[in-house]
Amino acid sequence: MRMSIGRRLSLLVLSELVLAALGIVTSIVAFRRLASETAYLRHYIFEPFVVINAGLESSNALHAQLARPSPDMSESARRAIVGLRAFIDRYQRDWLTATSTLPGAIHLRAALARAGELRLLEEEREAANVIASAVTSLERTTGLVGPAPAAPSLRRTDVEDLSAALVRLNKINLRYMEVAYGAYEHNQLLVIAIFLAVGLGGITAASLFGLAVRRAIAPRIRRLVTAVQRFRELGAHEPLGDWGDDELSVLAHTLSTSFKAIAERDKDRDRFLAVAAHELKTPLTIMKGFSQVALNHRHDTAVRERALAIIDRQATRLARLVEDLLWSARMSGGELPFKPQAIDLEDLARRVIGEFEVVARDHAIRLVPRGDAHLLGDPELLEQAIWSLLVQAVAVALEHDPVLVTIDAASASRVLITIEVRGGMDLPEDLETLLEPFGVIAFEGRRDEPRGTGVGLHLVQGIARLHGARFWIERTPGDRMIFSLELRR
Repeated sequence: MRMSIGRRLSLLVLSELVLAALGIVTSIVAFRRLASETAYLRHYIFEPFVVINAGLESSNALHAQLARPSPDMSESARRAIVGLRAFIDRYQRDWLTATSTLPGAIHLRAALARAGELRLLEEEREAANVIASAVTSLERTTGLVGPAPAAPSLRRTDVEDLSAALVRLNKINLRYMEVAYGAYEHNQLLVIAIFLAVGLGGITAASLFGLAVRRAIAPRIRRLVTAVQRFRELGAHEPLGDWGDDELSVLAHTLSTSFKAIAERDKDRDRFLAVAAHELKTPLTIMKGFSQVALNHRHDTAVRERALAIIDRQATRLARLVEDLLWSARMSGGELPFKPQAIDLEDLARRVIGEFEVVARDHAIRLVPRGDAHLLGDPELLEQAIWSLLVQAVAVALEHDPVLVTIDAASASRVLITIEVRGGMDLPEDLETLLEPFGVIAFEGRRDEPRGTGVGLHLVQGIARLHGARFWIERTPGDRMIFSLELRR
């Protein structure tokens, strides 16, 4: 089963959301790792380096004390020794990488292992031990710890050992800083690489998904476009052959149905034009022929009068047909005028029937009025509607059969006009097709010779709509056709 376009697009959007979520998660993890690395550098690498420099300053203070010997220990020398004790105790507790179990120490040992610098751990431990021993010795000789000596003093060897060990520890921490910063740069490059990989992967995946959707949709759309172009150029309906349950298949089916309807409407229009041309040509031919007869028999009054009467009748018929076409065109353009006024529908119908009897002499027309037929309507439009109904009724009636026109005005709110004839055997089963703009009506049972264009019924339907009225056609038993127009008063 073909996957629908909506589902393809949903999968494409879902994949984009997954890729976006992956990018966000990657960003969070990467930023957290860089933040952790930054905190590690600040607290475990940079801070002990600063403290060691403070220890070196204390060592310099002891060297200054040695440079100016005096019988009494200076207060600055005592503070320096106390500061050195606090420094070495803290360093051995918090920063001695070789033995510490803190996360920073573990992290640094891993970085040293990757850099091949594990020997620095032993050197750091030795330097810290030397510093601790020197500080312990200075505390005893100066009387800060243990029994007070007779003459508190600084031992030069202790101060020199202390200074050398501090310098060595400082160098070791400088190397630690280099290794840690190198690891930080490596992690930074790794994060950038991950970002690039995720970004490129997302772009590639989105492109592939989009290409897959395009490959699934574009050829079918091109076929639809080609079919539309061919239909526009040739006017021929060709089945699109794209069936299924997805949206494009529905569109293809809709286009195919529309093309078929348009092609059929074009055929109906061509037939309509042929019938209209025939309808226009017939009275013109008759008028031309009898005008020649009248000219050739100028002195024969009877022949000339008969010819002129026929010419007049055909001119009326031609004028009405042209008027039907003009009214229909105006209705299609929404320009049909509607000027209602009080009228007597019975008088209007008698006048139209009187004019129509001049044209349709083969059919007797009988009017049966019932009740007062006064109402509000457009007299010109209603006259055109009654004339069109009579034309169509005569077109379907059997030869020489009468036409019954009934005006039922018994209702206080409605007036019903019905035109009834016997015939209509060759009409379509669905009588609604007669109301289409390009419908045609067969003439007197002859299947191959259309008689009327059908534009009159389409026009009557439009006139009924303007009046808020109902118009319908029905076939009753006995092959009787009834055209009904129900008007509101």
